[in-house]
Amino acid sequence: MRANLAFAATVIVVLVTWDLVATLPLPLGVAGHEGSTIVVALNGLRLLREKAWRDAV
Repeated sequence: MRANLAFAATVIVVLVTWDLVATLPLPLGVAGHEGSTIVVALNGLRLLREKAWRDAV
């Protein structure tokens, strides 16, 4: 969960910084944001595996 939060926050900071410093094309910003959302969701799905719960304990 912490990795997901760190990854999502990093992507947002990079996209916002890029937009403030230079011109970030809207399609690239949307693709970056939605792409990071998909990565976070897929990473979260790993918690559904039984092995992940055994390793966490």
